[in-house]
Amino acid sequence: MHVDLALFDGDELLERGRISVGPAMQTSSLQLFQAHHQLVNDAADITLDGFADRVGLKRVALNMPVHESGDWESIELDKFTMAFWCRVDA
Repeated sequence: MHVDLALFDGDELLERGRISVGPAMQTSSLQLFQAHHQLVNDAADITLDGFADRVGLKRVALNMPVHESGDWESIELDKFTMAFWCRVDA
C-alpha cells in the first residue's frame, strides 16, 4: 500500500512525502521525521518519530487498515495535522 503523508501546522504545509508499506519492516526518512512501516494482518503499522526539534512531536503510532482513500484523511497531533492518502497496489 502506498501512503502519502502531509504534516501541517495550521494551513502551512511543513512536510509531504510518500511511503510504500510492504510485508518487510522498512524505514523511510523524510526531512522532518522518519516513518517505520510494515504490513501486519491486513493493516499498515506505521510509527513516526525522529521529528525535527522545531516540530516538537516525539512519537506517533498509526495503524490503518489496507484501503483506498476517497480523499485526504487526517488526524490531529497537538497543534499539527497529519493528512494521509492511501492507495492499494494494483
